[in-house]
Amino acid sequence: MLANRLLGCRQERAGPPARARSMSHDHLGRPSRRAAHLANDNPLRALTEVISRVPGGINLGQGVCDLETPAPLVEGAVESIRGADRQTYTHYSGLPDLKRAIRAKLARDNGLKVDEDEVMVASGSSGAMYAAALALLDPGDEVVLFEPFYSYHYSTLKLLGLVPVPVPLGRDDLALDVAALRAGIGARTRAMIVNTPANPSGKVFTRTELESIASLLADTGVSVFTDEVYEYLCYDGREHVSPATIEGLANRTITIGSFSKTFSITGWRIGYLAGPRAAVELAGRVFDQIAVCAARPLQRGVARGLDDLETSFYVRLREAYERKRDRFCEALGRAGFDVAPPQGAYYVLAGYRDVLGDVNPYDAAMTLIERAGINSVPGDVFYARPDGVRSIRFHFAVDDEVLDSVCARLESLS
Repeated sequence: MLANRLLGCRQERAGPPARARSMSHDHLGRPSRRAAHLANDNPLRALTEVISRVPGGINLGQGVCDLETPAPLVEGAVESIRGADRQTYTHYSGLPDLKRAIRAKLARDNGLKVDEDEVMVASGSSGAMYAAALALLDPGDEVVLFEPFYSYHYSTLKLLGLVPVPVPLGRDDLALDVAALRAGIGARTRAMIVNTPANPSGKVFTRTELESIASLLADTGVSVFTDEVYEYLCYDGREHVSPATIEGLANRTITIGSFSKTFSITGWRIGYLAGPRAAVELAGRVFDQIAVCAARPLQRGVARGLDDLETSFYVRLREAYERKRDRFCEALGRAGFDVAPPQGAYYVLAGYRDVLGDVNPYDAAMTLIERAGINSVPGDVFYARPDGVRSIRFHFAVDDEVLDSVCARLESLS
């Protein structure tokens, strides 16, 4: 009898309440209010799946940077995996050797001198941006970003409950519009994102433009979050200027970078942020909660690359990309696209009306896949008010043989 009573008690306790047993789990498929904007398919991902099913298709959509990774990075990572390291967590701020190498790189190439506790490693620049924004901003805060903007910046802000405030750059020359920026800064503005060189436009902010931003922010509490992942890809003699080197911006700037594009390791996800000590510490503690740390062997690989690669590597990188840019833009122009060579990065935002018709950007991208087997990204994802946008974005981070094929296919369109 006691056994039966105990068994009955166990059965009663093990079973969920009647209400819970009959409850539908449909709610697990409903996005939160923060994530509602992500519920629809990402056109970039959707088109990548489409082109993957096209025989001989060439994906110039997502900027995966499909080029050779420098040998020192591979050697450093493989040595770590094969026993040079114990495969344990690192400190959330990153391996000391990688932080030292990043500090040396910032001093040498960016003119930024930071202490060891003023830099941290993250899972790519996206992870660094997410951790910094989550650590330093509150839901409802407004964040200025320049349009056309990197779509992941915009969606990340919304995911965090922040309010993106797009400020358009000059339509023809991508110049900073000081009056538009002044109008975009309000009582609830807490931060600004400066992406230079920029994705998707290739915009490179000049020293004068950054000084104008510093002047506008002088009497505000607005922070600046940068995205400088294409810093080595500035063309036609342009100079990459890190905003944190500008008087009036240094103490309010979180410098964010990555090695994905410089070293062709987009899948490694190794980035960093640098800035005021207290801000970096807060961002590091948040990153600890998100990912604990970036992958140890991949940190080792990047550290080796930063240590071993000479300055000439970065010069050759820029020269190679500039040649690719020129060839690709010439081919686009001959095919009838409306295109201006980008100032930096490895993207081209091209008008397509005369080639693909006055259709929406997604349909234009699909038509280009059907006619030429080339994928792109619909240009409207880079605008808050996309009505009337008639552009698509390409990347040209491919081997010369692939670029040869792309140019030949574009010729066939004309």
